[in-house]
Amino acid sequence: MADRTLTVSVVTPEGAAYEGQALSVVAPAFDGEMAFYPMHAPLVGVLGYGELRVTRTDNQTEHFYLAGGVVQVANDEVTILAESVVPAPDVDDGEARKMLDDALATQAVGEIELDARQAQMDDARARIRIAERSKTRREPTAREILEQPVE
Repeated sequence: MADRTLTVSVVTPEGAAYEGQALSVVAPAFDGEMAFYPMHAPLVGVLGYGELRVTRTDNQTEHFYLAGGVVQVANDEVTILAESVVPAPDVDDGEARKMLDDALATQAVGEIELDARQAQMDDARARIRIAERSKTRREPTAREILEQPVE
């Protein structure tokens, strides 16, 4: 069963953000991360703010910023309906820091305003983490690829 894969669809209101076959998917839940592999039990879950990682069948991993939504897993298909998805290299660190500063400067009174402020801070912090990780991530050089052991 080692050759089983997942069919992954990531959709936003603007359209498809990612579609393809994958070995695994790691998505941000509202309270941590969820990982999906072939033969995963059926599931419907709520997504939070954070990094979406899709490991393709060539063992390369695609990294995205994901802002909220839902995930459904059934029959080796992972469907993510997200509010927003941005490729990690496109996340603007400066914009995210301004977003966090604005949230911290916002006066919030009452549960609804406090929840909205907290969501904005969570969103901004997730963007900052992903932007920072994306800066340190790099593609392997040709020499590094050639030096990898053959399986």
